[in-house]
Amino acid sequence: MIHIEIPQDVAFILGKIRNAGYEAYAVGGCVRDSLLKKIPKDWDITTSALPEQIKEIFPRTIDTGIKHGTVTVMINSTGYEVTTYRVDGEYLDGRHPEEVEFTANLDEDLKRRDFTINAFVYNEAEGVKDLFGGLKDLEDGIIRCVGVAEERFGEDALRILRAVRFAAVLSFTIEPETYKAAVKLAGNLSKVSAERIKAELEKTLVSDNPDYICLLKDMGLSKVILPELDEVKDTLGLKKALKAVNKEAKTRWAVLCYYLESELNTGRNAETGSISKKVMHGLKFDNKTMDCVIRFLTVSGNNISDKDIRIYSRRLLNRIGEEDIYHYLDFADAVGCISGDSIGGYELLKNAIDDILEKRECFSLKQLAVNGRDIMKECDINGKQVGELLDFLLETVMVSPEKNSREVLIEEAKAYGKQQL
Repeated sequence: MIHIEIPQDVAFILGKIRNAGYEAYAVGGCVRDSLLKKIPKDWDITTSALPEQIKEIFPRTIDTGIKHGTVTVMINSTGYEVTTYRVDGEYLDGRHPEEVEFTANLDEDLKRRDFTINAFVYNEAEGVKDLFGGLKDLEDGIIRCVGVAEERFGEDALRILRAVRFAAVLSFTIEPETYKAAVKLAGNLSKVSAERIKAELEKTLVSDNPDYICLLKDMGLSKVILPELDEVKDTLGLKKALKAVNKEAKTRWAVLCYYLESELNTGRNAETGSISKKVMHGLKFDNKTMDCVIRFLTVSGNNISDKDIRIYSRRLLNRIGEEDIYHYLDFADAVGCISGDSIGGYELLKNAIDDILEKRECFSLKQLAVNGRDIMKECDINGKQVGELLDFLLETVMVSPEKNSREVLIEEAKAYGKQQL
């Protein structure tokens, strides 16, 4: 019998339910990850007990999905979802069952799950129960639907993207019948919300196999959810660049968007980043990530000279920001938009930035030795002129960092004011 180490709280919940006369198992991803010697992110529990019976067994519960049989059991400050065995009704919208019916039969519950490797259950008394050959698929590295693949994907189209994501995360391959069904039902992805699509794409991109994103093109999925990807001809370059950068979501999205821009944004009046803005707006990106990706794209393509590398580096820090500068360097190196007068442009730039940050040289307005109040007090000018003067002083200091003192900058401001304002 296969033994899995389960957390004390989970063992406690399973034991309490079983002692009350009901069946109870850890289910799904937590069992799969444990079998793969990975640490599960969370532990889900399935049971023959009805929601109201679970609420009688445990003093602290939350009705998180009572309609679908889910009650969250609170142990100290941690919640564990406990769901009653169920049989799903029709999926008329291609995403959610119209109704669910509770059942006392574990087999019926497991039949509705997406993939064989997610249909395991486990408790310490009985070990792992595997009704659909999931252990063999796990050993062979295969993503296979439970039962008939077309039925599973027809019920919930998001499962098509989940197949790609699990293949990427686990370095598995998609079983032929499952692959064919996904291709056939690709059009159903139009029923999935943009937020859900974005989440699955991002999980694929930040996996150990971000190049699996190109499966979307191979399988005909991208024409429904990301048609811009179909236009990328240099898929080999895209795959290589994605694998070359760190696993940060913003960095890998920037690489993908760079290739989308390279293929599509070719018009004479085309604005750099316009394709990416359209894609990210469509996928409901948060503003912070979107702004970061656009900055990466619009800053790229600059040559580096040994003579002005520190000035360039300070300006780059100003545009990108300290928080994202090393992600940008990773991105720029991977897509090949760092070049220089000498060999090793990336290392030259990184070393310069390392030194600037270590010495805390000025590259932003907040680091200037003067602020707007100082300028208004000393130069007797209005608000609009203050902004212009501060920008001038920042550029002065980025070129000559030794000038970042209050006395020097006030004099620079007065001289500039006489000439320009």
